[in-house]
Order: sequence, then structure tokens, then C-alpha cells
Amino acid sequence: MIDKKDIVDHALSEGFTNAVYLDGLQIECEARLRAYCNPEGCPRHGNNWVCPPGCGSLEECALKVAGFDKGILVQSISKINPTTVDYAALNREHNLRLQRFLEAYCEELEVLPLTSGGCVFCDTCSYPEPCIKPNLRMNSLSAYGIDVGNLCELANLPYAFSQDRVYYIALVLIK
Repeated sequence: MIDKKDIVDHALSEGFTNAVYLDGLQIECEARLRAYCNPEGCPRHGNNWVCPPGCGSLEECALKVAGFDKGILVQSISKINPTTVDYAALNREHNLRLQRFLEAYCEELEVLPLTSGGCVFCDTCSYPEPCIKPNLRMNSLSAYGIDVGNLCELANLPYAFSQDRVYYIALVLIK
């Protein structure tokens, strides 16, 4: 059995700005949010394993999250200069933190990592050929139709779109 305080402390030690353990989760995969994942609205659509159609239908995503009722919400907040910011580098840094965090628990727990910005571990995704790093793959919260704003509200974490800060979020669902 995992100690909630230990898992939160470990996440913070990896460099996340915030971490909150959530019990009794009822994750809803919403079609209205998944609708943003389309070829006209996102250049990643159809080009990788963590976005549609590679990640599966919304119904398949909902089935994947259905067995989970707890998790840890982690957040990386960075102050930025909007004229010089490298969003891809910040996203990669967030997901590398998440990878280190997951490595500590992947042996003892069944987890489903979901993150903002999608997977960043290959320079070029192998899609539609099989994923070459399936153990590192982190699915997209947006592709799963999960409302990040609602998650942050549930956890009492700040979440906003602003000119001087960027917020990256990940939810690690735990069985």
C-alpha cells in the first residue's frame, strides 16, 4: 500500500511546483473537449500515438480510465518571457520530471500517466508503426477529453492562461 504523503513528497522532490493526491476520482472523458483534437485544430492529430486516432476512440480512452479512482495531480509552473519562451523545452522538462517520478513507482503500482502537451520522448513518433518506447509513452489529457481546469479546481491548484506563466499538468492515475 502506498503512503499518500510519501508519493506527494516524492513528486515535489522531483521538482514539480505542486502535487496533490486525489482519492475518489470519477474521471469523465468529455466529447466537447476531445473535439479540439482534430486535424484542423491541432497539428499533432494523426501524427503520434498519444493523440487521436492513435490513442483510441474517446470510448476506448474512457474504458482505460474507468478502473482508476485515485491518482496524483502534479503541476509545473514556469515564469516566462513570451517573446523568448521555448514551450517545447518546458513541456519536455515537465515530462522528464514525470518520467523520473514514474520510475520510482512503476514496479509496485499499476498507473496510467496522462499529461498536458503529449508525449515528448522521441524526436519523431513512430506512428503509425508500433511505438518504440511504450514504457515511456504518456497520453494526452486533452485527447482523453479530461478537463484540466476541473482537475486543478478539485485539487485547489492554480491554473490559468497568462502572458507571464505557463502551467503544465499531469495526472497519474493509480490502482
